[in-house]
Amino acid sequence: MKRKSRSFFRRNKFLVLFLIMIIGYYGYSTVQTNKKLAEYRAVQTELKTEIESLESEIEQLNDTYEYTQTPEAIERIAREKLKMVKPNEIIYLIRTLNEKDSD
Repeated sequence: MKRKSRSFFRRNKFLVLFLIMIIGYYGYSTVQTNKKLAEYRAVQTELKTEIESLESEIEQLNDTYEYTQTPEAIERIAREKLKMVKPNEIIYLIRTLNEKDSD
């Protein structure tokens, strides 16, 4: 009687090759997934920073808006931008040397 002394790997070459391919694919997929995850985390950090910046800007604009609704701000804007005056009020404009030279 002959005894078969072939090893497990020789008897199941295709099974072993198939398992090696599956393990290789799993390793490759894991590396690619980790790379994508790192990229997404970097984008997430950038977006969080941008959100914080925009929220700060919104808060600043809200504060400015609330201030412009006060009587003092309305009067200041009317005087500075629209050159309005109160009744019986006289405004004196003082020219500087630079303004005289340009006229």
